[in-house]
Amino acid sequence: MKQVLLSGVALVALAVSSASAADLPRKAPPPVVVAPPFSWSGFYIGGHVGGAKVERCLELTLLDAEACVDRTGWLGGGQIGYNWQAGQLVFGVEFSGSFADLGGGVNAGLLPGGAYFESDGKSLLMLTGRLGWAMDRTLLYVTGGAASARANVDFHVPVGAAIVVRDASLTRTGWTFGIGAEFAFTPNWSFAAQYNWIDLGGRDVTFAALGAAPLVAANVDQSFNVFTLRMNYRFGGYAAPVAARY
Repeated sequence: MKQVLLSGVALVALAVSSASAADLPRKAPPPVVVAPPFSWSGFYIGGHVGGAKVERCLELTLLDAEACVDRTGWLGGGQIGYNWQAGQLVFGVEFSGSFADLGGGVNAGLLPGGAYFESDGKSLLMLTGRLGWAMDRTLLYVTGGAASARANVDFHVPVGAAIVVRDASLTRTGWTFGIGAEFAFTPNWSFAAQYNWIDLGGRDVTFAALGAAPLVAANVDQSFNVFTLRMNYRFGGYAAPVAARY
């Protein structure tokens, strides 16, 4: 009988001990830190370098004669813009400016009387919008808008044994369309490659009479193929990581 009582007391003590242990607070699992998704939204500023191929054509209005030249050169400058991301769509606007060295001319004799022209591109400005598709840190986009370029044109006219040179400075405005790809290698820094087609159309220009060289009316037409490599710094970066508990 004594052994039965002792066994019952032991079982009761064990049950009370188990219940008390169950009531003790359990240690919470460590939080899981979740990084927020990358966002392209925000202001950015950057610089670019690249190359361009320009085609310039000069048409003598009254003589219906034309000469064209293709030349390649370099350009470099900067850009500033703003992006806004909604889901995977990215909308943006950008202004860029470049100094350029896009010179060249045609050989003598291509125009009546042995006349020819030389020209060089000095600067290029673009104000564009863009629409992109974001895949985390990679952005593919199209861009388009207005473009403006400044160039000098020298018109050479043989007069006897001499050549009379008259020049004109042109600022032209047209349109541009392009495509690009950008990759963010840190939360703030990104690298991009971009191609633009630029068409500035034709513009009438008059080379004034000089000595024995008569007044000349002409039309100058320009188009560009531009490729640039770009580095951008975006203000903002990631938001603070979120600690999630499960």
